[in-house]
Amino acid sequence: MLRCALAMFLALALVALTTPVRTAFAPVAQAAEQPNIPNVYVHAPKDRGSAPLQVLVALHGIGGNGEQFAGPILSEADRNNWLLVAPTIVYGDWTDPNQVASEDPRLIRWLDDFLDNLPGYIQAPVKPRVLLLGHSRGAQLAHRFALFEPARVLAVAAIAAGTYTLPVEHSDGGNMVRFPFGIGDLRAVAGHAFSRLQFIEDTEFWVGVGTDDTNPGDLPRAWDPYLGATRVQRARSFVQSLHNLGARSVLVNFNGVPHSLSADMTSTACSFLRALDLAHNGQAAPMGSPLPVKATGVRGHF
Repeated sequence: MLRCALAMFLALALVALTTPVRTAFAPVAQAAEQPNIPNVYVHAPKDRGSAPLQVLVALHGIGGNGEQFAGPILSEADRNNWLLVAPTIVYGDWTDPNQVASEDPRLIRWLDDFLDNLPGYIQAPVKPRVLLLGHSRGAQLAHRFALFEPARVLAVAAIAAGTYTLPVEHSDGGNMVRFPFGIGDLRAVAGHAFSRLQFIEDTEFWVGVGTDDTNPGDLPRAWDPYLGATRVQRARSFVQSLHNLGARSVLVNFNGVPHSLSADMTSTACSFLRALDLAHNGQAAPMGSPLPVKATGVRGHF
């Protein structure tokens, strides 16, 4: 039924894809198991050529929408020749672990199916692995998509997430760490086991947070035992967990920034994604671009 709904989603496109394009897919009737996604904003680069396009998926936070979130990224997408995909998502209660455990697997399945169908809609090939950029609630979805589908993800830039799912299956005491706190029950949740080798070899993470994003009252307490009480502590815990696993991870702290999305955060995250894109294509990254760091845990300010 999900694939059928997705086909309707694609078939009801409002505007044909041209070059350049800034268009949205039309809303569809929501099936019971389908997440509430009213539309998807798509922006194609001006010079598409015949080579497969690199897809950048941009995921907004609570109360945002795809087109608005995509706005500050358009120039980066054009400069890097990226196909920008920004769904509008009506999130549920992100503070309730039970709702997250139900909602995020549906969102991940939807995005996976959407990416499967994307080349047919735009009538152009795309690269098999995507870049993900998310802010706040969108950052939570972005890194979880990578945990579920590492073969599909080249890099994740996660800014100011309020919660994280740790890439661990058991606690130090041997107890299973269930989703959305960990991935101990991922086979039941996602339908397949965690692809550890693929995750650590193929996917890279950039995690950004403001140093003043430290109000515990902004966050749900259920994640405290796993991550700490503030976004700063939680970002550090997540990157340390990636480091312990052997995954490539970078943590960037932005001095004096509260819970917000600054232009510096966006441009730095895009620079990281650009470096990964160029490196993956065998090109040299431009001077000043942050390079991927393997298993270093924490990296300071750029």
